[in-house]
Amino acid sequence: MEDDLSIPARTVISASLAAAFFIPPAWAVDDIPSVVVTAQSRKQFVQDVPMTIQVLTNKDLDAIGAKDLGDLNGYVPGLVVDASEPTQPGFGIRGVQTGDFGIATDSPVGIYVDGVYTGKTGGALMNFIDVQRIEVIKGPQGTLFGRNSAAGAIAITTNEPGKELDASGHVKLGKYGRANADAMLNIPITDTFAARLVAVRSGSEGWIDNTSTGKKSGGDKDWATRLTLRKDFDAAKLVFAWEHENMEQYGRPAFGVIKDPRLPLGGYTGVYDAAYTANFVNPFNAPLQNDDQGSEGRMFDGATLRFETPLAGMNFTSTTAYRRFSTHNITDNDGGARPDLYLTTLDAKRAHSFQQEFKLSGKNDKLDWIAGLSFYHNNEHQDAGAFVTTGTLDTLSQFAGGQPNFAMLFAGLGAAGLPGIGADTVFSWDETHYSDVWTKSASLYGDTIWHVTPSTNVTAGLRYTQDKKRMTWYVPGRVSPKLDTFLNSFGPLAGLDASAFPSNVIFSTAAQLAGTPVTREKDWTDWSPRLVVDHKLNKDTLLFTSLSRGYQAGGFNIFTPPNPAAPAAAGQDPSFAPEKMTNFEAGVKLALPEWRATVNASLFAYKFKNLQDIQLYSVGTVPTYNVVSSDQKAHGLDLDGRMRITPRVTVFGGMEYIDQTYTRYQRLDAAGHVTLDLGGQPVGTPRLTAMAGVNVNWETMGGRSSLNFQGTHSTAQRCNSDTARLQCLSTAQLKTGGATSKYDLRLGWDSPSSRYGVALLVNNVFDQRYITSLGGQTEQYGAPYAYLTPPRTIAVEFRASL
Repeated sequence: MEDDLSIPARTVISASLAAAFFIPPAWAVDDIPSVVVTAQSRKQFVQDVPMTIQVLTNKDLDAIGAKDLGDLNGYVPGLVVDASEPTQPGFGIRGVQTGDFGIATDSPVGIYVDGVYTGKTGGALMNFIDVQRIEVIKGPQGTLFGRNSAAGAIAITTNEPGKELDASGHVKLGKYGRANADAMLNIPITDTFAARLVAVRSGSEGWIDNTSTGKKSGGDKDWATRLTLRKDFDAAKLVFAWEHENMEQYGRPAFGVIKDPRLPLGGYTGVYDAAYTANFVNPFNAPLQNDDQGSEGRMFDGATLRFETPLAGMNFTSTTAYRRFSTHNITDNDGGARPDLYLTTLDAKRAHSFQQEFKLSGKNDKLDWIAGLSFYHNNEHQDAGAFVTTGTLDTLSQFAGGQPNFAMLFAGLGAAGLPGIGADTVFSWDETHYSDVWTKSASLYGDTIWHVTPSTNVTAGLRYTQDKKRMTWYVPGRVSPKLDTFLNSFGPLAGLDASAFPSNVIFSTAAQLAGTPVTREKDWTDWSPRLVVDHKLNKDTLLFTSLSRGYQAGGFNIFTPPNPAAPAAAGQDPSFAPEKMTNFEAGVKLALPEWRATVNASLFAYKFKNLQDIQLYSVGTVPTYNVVSSDQKAHGLDLDGRMRITPRVTVFGGMEYIDQTYTRYQRLDAAGHVTLDLGGQPVGTPRLTAMAGVNVNWETMGGRSSLNFQGTHSTAQRCNSDTARLQCLSTAQLKTGGATSKYDLRLGWDSPSSRYGVALLVNNVFDQRYITSLGGQTEQYGAPYAYLTPPRTIAVEFRASL
């Protein structure tokens, strides 16, 4: 049978395909794109920077529809961003990641927006507003940034006002009620004065129905704006920026895996054995039943003033910044709707900080140097609440080997003839823990590049830091007005009144503090060095090696206050030691002009001492949050590259291999005995994370079409004797800790003048779903719950500009 297409027709089609992918269009650029970064506080091409750094431009953010750092999770191998709760985000680089629940801890990953440190609790995960680029820098960065970043830094650079009138806008509409919009207006007021105003709004209804409340969960809603003013002088520049964000959404969904009403008391013995976990249900197939819809919100304001000017043959920069925010996070923490396991938690913070940084830089034929002086003041208040019922307290009592005291009391009163009362009666029981932290930090740092030869540089840096923290704890008694009224009215029938019950149960370790605030203060100092040697074999090949140390101040465990009756020296010490990281790297950066490609690779090894983490586990009867300090070590490989196969086709990718283990990790009980020792075991970080993608451009309808398809992959979590029970679980119903993948697609068209365009965005193309964690605050009682990754989303984006 002959083909339907004749030979001439096939020739025409072949020629058309060849033209589409191999013949350069008018807009094609054949050379390797050069990206300018400021990772070393100097403007340099990224291929000339002797450190492991990955850069995301605004085009990269558009390709995956990223609205904040959480949407980048997986797209920079080795970078982990936990954005399941925006007011309590978690950031990790090369496996160094901690929780950020308490105000007295700092993240080892520093986050900076236009040079201003924002990586503190609720102010760290913000909407992207008119972003120019994001630099992810791995390894300690103490000699280059105003705040020391022990494990790495994320530097976000926004666009400044320009000298041309400009305006643009985007509208994105999609599944689950997704509606995003942003608008930018750039106005040159005079030849030397310009303003730039940006407004961003994002929101969705949510992807799952909460059957207990009849509302949707998993959505988001916030809006933000930034006004930037720029004044140019003869050789100087003054930039002022004001930004505001308001976020308000429902709490994150918690999927219970215990649906059998006989569990957990009927089967949990303190061990997650196969007989018990076999009763778990698959959370993807079970309804969401959160008896508390919860809410999460943030109000943020920030002002930044930056002045740059030449000074006696040098360059001087002054950055002054003020930040304030308030957050609240009320979430269901039992994963179900059972009165005997009801637990809702509150995490509310208020903070305001002031930063001042001075930088002086200069260079000549032999030296390129910078010196900085930084001051940072932060005041923060936190309310940590636990809202339970008397039924929950009965469950806690039974887990400890006791009796359901309230149920027995109410049953007895009901049997005595008291109307409307019985064994199933429950009253609310609220406990709140208040804390304040005052932080003051000052640092002096310098970094000098010595051009030993035209092709060899030696960089030496040193930082001196002085930190001081003062913390106040205040734990009043529980608040249960309906219970107290009932007991004071009818309790005498059983010989009881409200005072017969304990002041606190959840925060019982701090019960002695009721009505008595207590304060402790501590300070730390540190010297952190950096040494780098780089050599250009030729204009396209850079070799480098570095040795650096990072430092993070110590802090306090907000849930383990000292005894106020004892002197500070004699009472329990609630502080923990500073974090210190020693990091070694050796790498190569290659530019391959004949292949229109770049390849970067680096080997690294580090030791991290006193990594601060907050974990929930039992020291006594009731689980409490405790700061765990561990030592870790790791070695691995970072690799990334891109290649323009044809003027219309570009491929890119990256990976990180890491082998990370504990060298010291111990949990202690109330008597000081070791209950868990993970020394020598893996931390849990997957051995391999990778990303890859392809970008294709072609001409359509007189304009330019583009297809961007990219994906991420992570191998299975490495298990240890602590995480194996739930984080690496495999039953007939559910699996956790396995390998994960995600793919995103963007298909767009831009007009001939690029003034307007339309795009189709598909996130999680193949609808791959995973359990991101299985545990939670009721894990200790045999009732864990799960967090799930969202389903596939589809959206259409419209763009227009002047």
